[in-house]
Amino acid sequence: MFNTIGFIGTGTMGSAVARAAVKGAPEASILLSNRTPAKAEALAKDLGVQASDNETVARTCSLIFLGVKPQMMAGMLEAIAPVLAARSDRFVLASMAAGLDARRIQAMAGGKYPVICFMPNTPVAIGEGIVLLEEENSLSPQELSQAKELLAALGVVETVP
Repeated sequence: MFNTIGFIGTGTMGSAVARAAVKGAPEASILLSNRTPAKAEALAKDLGVQASDNETVARTCSLIFLGVKPQMMAGMLEAIAPVLAARSDRFVLASMAAGLDARRIQAMAGGKYPVICFMPNTPVAIGEGIVLLEEENSLSPQELSQAKELLAALGVVETVP
């Protein structure tokens, strides 16, 4: 299902989740993007995946992790909203931005796209974290299951309403 996984934002949390994705979905094509391209390129080289840009991630990935700070989310999503709107295939947005729920992410992205909101903590960087994953009605049971499986490399994954 999630055969292409993209990351927009590869800071501390984004890079930890990218490492988990490489472990949890070894057959998936993984693209990394960051506002500082050299940061995404260095991580991509380290993980054996591909560096990219926000528009390519938004256009091609079936699971798009949004690893930008909450105050930067609106501007980033506004920039890729036309790319997301042009898609005819199904994709899921996965936000780790504190304080932004699924409805807010949808509003900023410009569509009623399926959204996973999750909150990792610092120990995820060594696979010993706790990840709270918001239950979201727009995800299929298979998508939710695959997302939980993918995030399991970060530590304990719990679903909350």
